[in-house]
Amino acid sequence: MKKYLVLIALVVPIALSGQNAWDALRFSHLNYQGTARSMALGNAVTALGGDFGSIMLNPAASAVYPYSEITITPSLTTQFSEVSYNHQATNDRYTRGGISNIGYVGTLGTGPFSLSFAAGYNKVQDFTLRTSVRLDNAKASWLTPVATMTDGIKYTDLETTDDYNPYYESNAPWRSILAWNTYLLDPLPGTNNQYIAATENLNGEEISVGGLLDQRFIKESKGNMGEYFLNMGANINNRFFAGYSLVFRNIYYRTYEKFTETSQNPKDFDTGFSSFSHLYDQISTGIGFNMKLGIIAIPFKNFRLGASVTSPTWTTLTDEWQEQMTANFVEGSESTRSPVGSYSYNVRTPWRFNAGVAYTFGKFGLISIDYEGVDYRTMKMGKRYDRWAFEKDNEAIRNGSDVFRFRCAHNFRAGAEIRIAQIIAIRGGYSFYGSPERSFEPTHMASGGLGFRANKCFADAGFSYRLGETEGFSLYDTGDKQIPGLNTLSRLRIVLTFGVRF
Repeated sequence: MKKYLVLIALVVPIALSGQNAWDALRFSHLNYQGTARSMALGNAVTALGGDFGSIMLNPAASAVYPYSEITITPSLTTQFSEVSYNHQATNDRYTRGGISNIGYVGTLGTGPFSLSFAAGYNKVQDFTLRTSVRLDNAKASWLTPVATMTDGIKYTDLETTDDYNPYYESNAPWRSILAWNTYLLDPLPGTNNQYIAATENLNGEEISVGGLLDQRFIKESKGNMGEYFLNMGANINNRFFAGYSLVFRNIYYRTYEKFTETSQNPKDFDTGFSSFSHLYDQISTGIGFNMKLGIIAIPFKNFRLGASVTSPTWTTLTDEWQEQMTANFVEGSESTRSPVGSYSYNVRTPWRFNAGVAYTFGKFGLISIDYEGVDYRTMKMGKRYDRWAFEKDNEAIRNGSDVFRFRCAHNFRAGAEIRIAQIIAIRGGYSFYGSPERSFEPTHMASGGLGFRANKCFADAGFSYRLGETEGFSLYDTGDKQIPGLNTLSRLRIVLTFGVRF
């Protein structure tokens, strides 16, 4: 995860065109789930095939099937967050259920040449997250940087009239408009475009926060990226397997944020400030498509090689968001809500290359190792009818900047399976995902599971645990270079796969 993150002030759009390269990364970065078997093996399945979860990594996996199969994999994901903000701790746990995959594989023909076809769904990213932050006795205010970014804008440009809508007809940040219309901003004496926040007092020419504040923040995200695919595979003499998949991607991402600030003593503030809250709600939806090609070869007995390539996913996205601000003073309260903002744009994700090697020990087990390469510097953003809309972001993605430093990620996966009495299997795996951007940490995942096989049906259980990754953050810009907060994120996923063969 990213080592430094400003959770409120910089992440969310505060004007109509707030999309940037972090959005491209969110929808380019994948977190494979798969079946219980493939997950337990660390998704090191590029050279194996014969499992529905492996088709998402290598479309040639369907050609390995000597039978037809229907499978479904329900899942349960728990995200853990441990926050320390200025030495004040909060812990969160957020659990959601879902479907990791569902699908059908069929075979046609026998002998030295046969065909296979498959259709189904695989989840490739899960946005489940909940993080909360608590800070008591704060001496800085969230509203201070809001007042600063509003400087230079006349207050008459922030007010709504019958024939003027500042949200669309001014260049002011929506947050500034909300704060002004809830009396959380006031013009400095003798000016019409310089501001002081309701949490600040003016002593001569000195502006300072009036008293101690208690602050609370919560961010909750949900949603996923899923791939619906049509696949065809060819088996040549049980030695060479090839496959092709046409993939349609569906995206749903929703994030909700709420920040509150409460005065410990309203008498400390010249405005009689008591409390305020700011709510931000965003929904991102999108569709896209890509293509996958893959091969698996068995050059000699028990030894397998596999490789696949995935084209960029050409994705069309729409973000819709709304903000609300409520202010409470000793003498009353005000509340206002922005209109629903909407912005549509395109993202082209990177190419993905997979290579794998596996060795099977007859019917007793196997080992498998995968490599995946993804160059995030090849991401590209765009907008229909405006080729220059993301010129600076695309330049930063390619060549780096003070904000974005994307790189080529090198991912490694390994897995092993031991079979007992031919009907029970024990599995374990490990995955290492290199950082897509230089300020991110690599991701480490441990996995394991059990499998049961009968003549016509099977059942597998698997889990994966993403080891804790720590990110630094600040709730807002205080002008201090020190990072006041640390958030350690980890995740546990449990899946069950049920299948029928015929």
